Amino acid sequence: MSSTLVASEVERQEFWRDLCPHMTIEGAGISSPAAVGDTTLLMSDLKREGYIQVADAFGERCTGPIRDAVTTLWQRGIPLPFAFVYDELWLAFQGLSAFLSTALGQDYRALPDFWVWYVQPNENAAGWGPHRDRVQPTLDADNSPHTLTVWLPFTDATPLNGCMYVLPAHHDPRFVERRWDGEGNNVVHNPQDIRALPATAGSLLAWNQAVLHWGSRGSRLGKAARISAALEFQRGDHAPFNSPLLDPGRVPTFDERLGLIGKQVLQYRHMYPLGDDVAAVAAALYDSYMPRTAVTLRG
Repeated sequence: MSSTLVASEVERQEFWRDLCPHMTIEGAGISSPAAVGDTTLLMSDLKREGYIQVADAFGERCTGPIRDAVTTLWQRGIPLPFAFVYDELWLAFQGLSAFLSTALGQDYRALPDFWVWYVQPNENAAGWGPHRDRVQPTLDADNSPHTLTVWLPFTDATPLNGCMYVLPAHHDPRFVERRWDGEGNNVVHNPQDIRALPATAGSLLAWNQAVLHWGSRGSRLGKAARISAALEFQRGDHAPFNSPLLDPGRVPTFDERLGLIGKQVLQYRHMYPLGDDVAAVAAALYDSYMPRTAVTLRG
């Protein structure tokens, strides 16, 4: 993490525009629908497997600028969730409304839970270890989800740079038995049940939050870093799983983004230990800008 990251810099839009001139902040951009295909078929897969994967949902026009911006942040040592200061990440997830409204209902909401990764192709780098995103009940009896994690790769994700792995729901005894917490929560008893999910840049991956999944370790044999981002969503007719809920059809203001980014840095510090300077900046942003109530929900 950068030893020079200070609130007086990150609170200035000019700082971020100078850092990535090809990106926009509070611009006039609009989202383009992602190519997700038949959402009915996706729901069938989601209920059985616990996840879905769609290749070529986004083109290079979407993935390229985000990939370059995340690379710049990584090179500067800036915490990668700050990529969400830019419009382009929010607009990419907005483009998934056809799939998300099918999976979660027309009144679905975005959760204030997101992250960005830059996994180098070497043995010292890895994605997050085996886990379930939530251990409280998040499914109907037919496995229709109450919450979803949506994960977008902006470079090719391969077994050599940390692609996603999943234990499909119907191969997971704990999933079938509806017990997702406690001892043994992240144990795979039969390695042959594990499924690798290599994905090309611009793919869409999404999973219900009870599915056991993880990012693999990188390798020096990999050709490029794995750059990706995730944002979580929930049904609008359920109590918030985290607060504040966000209107997925509206890009947060610059100030709201700063507060939300500060929240991410703080709530995931168990995954990425923070230096005192970064922790102080994140806390200041959270205290100054974090929305305390739902952000302009659609009426």
